[in-house]
Amino acid sequence: MLDPLLQLKSRVDFLESRIVDQDQKLLDQEKKFKDIIAQKDLKILILEEKFRLAMVRRFVRSSESFARQESFVFDEPEANLGPQAEMDLEPETTEVAGHTRIKLPRKRAELPEGLEVVPVIHELPASELIGPNGEQFTEIGREVTEKLDVVPMDLRIIQHIRIKYAVKGREELGVRTAPLPAQIIPKGIATPGLLAHIAQAKYEHHLPLYRQEKIWADLGVHMPRNSMCQWMMKVGESVKTLCDYLFEDMKLEKYLHADETRVTLLQDPNKKPDHPSHQGYMWVYVNKTGVRYDYRSSREGKHPLEMLENFTGHLQVDGYSGYDRIFTYGAIIEVGCMAHLRRKFTDIQKAEGKKAKLPIIKHVLELIQKLYHIEKIAKEQGLDPEGVYQLRQEKSKPILEELHAYIKDQHPKVPPKLSTARALQYALNHWVPISRYLDSGILDIDNNAAERAIRPFTIGRKNWTFCGNVRGADAAANIYSLIESAKIHDLKIFEYLKYIFEEIPKADTPKKLEALLPKQVAESKPEFKKQVKTTPSKR
Repeated sequence: MLDPLLQLKSRVDFLESRIVDQDQKLLDQEKKFKDIIAQKDLKILILEEKFRLAMVRRFVRSSESFARQESFVFDEPEANLGPQAEMDLEPETTEVAGHTRIKLPRKRAELPEGLEVVPVIHELPASELIGPNGEQFTEIGREVTEKLDVVPMDLRIIQHIRIKYAVKGREELGVRTAPLPAQIIPKGIATPGLLAHIAQAKYEHHLPLYRQEKIWADLGVHMPRNSMCQWMMKVGESVKTLCDYLFEDMKLEKYLHADETRVTLLQDPNKKPDHPSHQGYMWVYVNKTGVRYDYRSSREGKHPLEMLENFTGHLQVDGYSGYDRIFTYGAIIEVGCMAHLRRKFTDIQKAEGKKAKLPIIKHVLELIQKLYHIEKIAKEQGLDPEGVYQLRQEKSKPILEELHAYIKDQHPKVPPKLSTARALQYALNHWVPISRYLDSGILDIDNNAAERAIRPFTIGRKNWTFCGNVRGADAAANIYSLIESAKIHDLKIFEYLKYIFEEIPKADTPKKLEALLPKQVAESKPEFKKQVKTTPSKR
């Protein structure tokens, strides 16, 4: 029989081992639950962040301006940028109890030159021109006050009267009639001026055809929207070759910006009859020569590859993977967009709010702000491409290197699913094209030129919502191309469109077509250019 003391000791050892096992299990469970809670907390943090970003993108203004904090001082890069580096851009302010009042200069807008002036003479009656003792008041001068008036649209009918000729008694010789001038729409009632007015109203002023129909009705003119729609499609098809010439001219510059946006089509022949609607894409290419819109049925990379088949040079894009195929062969060099990188961080800053402590976001945005300040200085000083290149090498390159090193250092420290980590990863993935603007003074720091070019289409889309079919989308792309290209060369849109619609039926040679390009018209028809006032008008 075992000694009771030994039995007791054995029992104690057993219980102690059980306690140790239980403690270990509790520790394991505690660690497991802590891991689960940490994962849940991270998931909640990610979902909250996504929600805030979604609310920002939907309800907050899209400005990407970065509010400079008190701690941000533009020290070393600004020190030797030249005499124009430090400029007083602050408005005059007046301190008032409780707030600061900004005093802005007030100046009446000048009236445009070339308008008809209708004098209206205001005279005093003779009885008021006699003084108290019979003195006679005489005219000593005139005080002129100008008011801007408007006359409703001046409509008129152009009658083409063609004289018919024949030889009396000689019917066999037939009848001869003066021919009609070539017309862009031969059998329609619309003149080039009317077509230009409708096109400008829809594609520049974003006025849908159904609204134009009501405006015409108010003027007593029955102008069905389906007729105007057919006119716009015929006009768009008539200028397609001119737009192709425009794009070939643009590609000679060896530098293009590109972007794309969605557009809904109600009818697509490639879709099933029970689901005819389709979301296509309007692509845009832009440089200092012009703007070319191009409708395609999808966002696939084959579409820009087809458009840029014979193009060599730099193409600036926003990082969308659909462009990757273009850069595979080496003939086209990718340039990235600093604005898209900045947007990744400004969205996070907006979502978190002003009081949030975001040291990574703040530091990245401060460095990007310095880069944009250098670009501003280059523009203010009017530097040529070589001067811009030298300035960037001296001032921008060190900042970019600092930014790149900082992003590489911080990226591993941030949980991978957070927006900050994704923003940092975007910067690392696209760093080479984003920093490529340093290579040449003709390259821009961002792709804002393409975004500005596509904005008129997106604004118009909010009004007319969709295109009826592929034919209408192609026609719209062509008309938009001419209007936005004309803006680049400061042409009056109505006068340019009217001129094009008058001349395009007669442009039967490449030389005649090239003469209708916005760049050539700006040189050959100076009267079509907008007036740039340098001094106040004097009448």
